[in-house]
Amino acid sequence: MLAAFYYWGWDVTANLNEETKNAKKTSGLGGLLGTFVVFLLFEVFTVASNMTLKPGTLANSSNVADFMYNLGQAVWHGLGGKLLIVALLLSTVATLETTLIQVTRTLFTMGRDETLPKVLGTTHPTRKTPFVATMVVTVLSLGLFVASQYVGSVGNILVDGYNAIAIQICIYYSLAGLAVVILYRRQLFNSVNNFIFIGLWPLLGALFMIYLFVKSIPGLNRVELIVGLGSMALGLIPMAWYWYKGAPYFKMPDKLDRHAQQLELKQLEELL
Repeated sequence: MLAAFYYWGWDVTANLNEETKNAKKTSGLGGLLGTFVVFLLFEVFTVASNMTLKPGTLANSSNVADFMYNLGQAVWHGLGGKLLIVALLLSTVATLETTLIQVTRTLFTMGRDETLPKVLGTTHPTRKTPFVATMVVTVLSLGLFVASQYVGSVGNILVDGYNAIAIQICIYYSLAGLAVVILYRRQLFNSVNNFIFIGLWPLLGALFMIYLFVKSIPGLNRVELIVGLGSMALGLIPMAWYWYKGAPYFKMPDKLDRHAQQLELKQLEELL
């Protein structure tokens, strides 16, 4: 589940496709390159850490801060440990900023598509950024941060948070993979590229995430299950409400939309 959480976020490029040039190609390429770079960094860091530190040092590092300090001292004694802690803090801030971009853009599109309150789809008159969604996420994040101070230790909060979010990642990544296969099911056998990249690849990814979800559920504690599954269950409330109100987003695509999907698929084939 922690590995699933690590790779969460590559799809932020897709959330920003409306703000990039050549969005049909740039956002997808950014996601693929991002996944590759993240994997490479994890592998290099893991191998380098095991080559640098003694097995006893790794075993005696009770938390992330201890581990980073010990690694810094091994690489550059004295100042190294302190610099590595600073680097860890900066990377944490960068991660939070990335998450802020992803969540705000999601809320913006949902507000624009009337699957959440329409005000979330408001953009800044000058900068054209979703400032209402950004303010909402900022307030909620600060509220959760204050509330977390009364829940327990930082270590327990982080572990429970990782696993709770990983549950949600498994669910929506599996749904995304299945949606691709279902949406383009009539074009899967038109070419080898279609079969592999639009059919087999996303289907295998979806099945793997479903397997990970089913396999991990018995090992999670009550807090992780309540936060992970409970928050998604709460999301069904606005979905049912706006579906009942007849939001255009929930209507089946008409013939014109289906033709647009066909054109999009042809463009995708040219890119592949």
